[in-house]
Amino acid sequence: MNFLPLWSRPIAISTILLLPAMMAAGQNTPVQIDISGLLNDRVIFTQLGGQLQPALHALDTSDKAALITREAATSAQSGELTALPDSDLFAETSRHPAIKLHYAQSGSSLQVHRSAARNETYSFDVPNQRYRRLQLFFISAQGETPLAVRLIYADDATGQRTASAPDFRSLPSNSDPRWFVLTGDFGTVDLHGKVTEAAHHYLDGFDLNPDPTKKLLKVEITKQDSSSVLSFFGATGLIAESGSSRSKTRRARR
Repeated sequence: MNFLPLWSRPIAISTILLLPAMMAAGQNTPVQIDISGLLNDRVIFTQLGGQLQPALHALDTSDKAALITREAATSAQSGELTALPDSDLFAETSRHPAIKLHYAQSGSSLQVHRSAARNETYSFDVPNQRYRRLQLFFISAQGETPLAVRLIYADDATGQRTASAPDFRSLPSNSDPRWFVLTGDFGTVDLHGKVTEAAHHYLDGFDLNPDPTKKLLKVEITKQDSSSVLSFFGATGLIAESGSSRSKTRRARR
């Protein structure tokens, strides 16, 4: 039997040439973090099979600041407003990777973790990887929300981030570049699905800037003392480039 040398095997060579691209694709594929165990409320009207799926609470402590998707707004005859997109999948931009939230899930599924107490701490696990980017998505209503976020790594190290989530009627301040608008200028409805404000509300993202040389295990969010209501919509990460830990170590030794 004749055996061809490696350099004369086109299939093997093609596979070898594709490996860097395959690895890069894995690093650029967003990790949609599972926060299903935290979801506790519905604040957005949706539609399923022609049936309106109502919100349970507003984003604040009133009954006049829920959200609604475009199809649901038509079904509810909400009135003139800018509605949320029907899909909760947001395409990649220069500011964030592709984002998948939870509000468009089927039926009357829970959509957010809503914190109405003055103080609350909750956490979620992340796939044990090194991350070059990790973003959280919030709406703060009834004022800004002071936040403390703790990143817990596999080597028992921790990282602390503090910030104020902007009120959803305002754009994030340029003074804190970690905040950005995921989607915005949408209106609000009451708990009957009727328009209360036509536009000028925002769903914001926050960059955690994790240490890309350490494997991350858990993220802990603390809503600090505040009369605001904070809704946590989701978390998305990007895996760090392979070898980033070794590269940093080499640079440190030089």
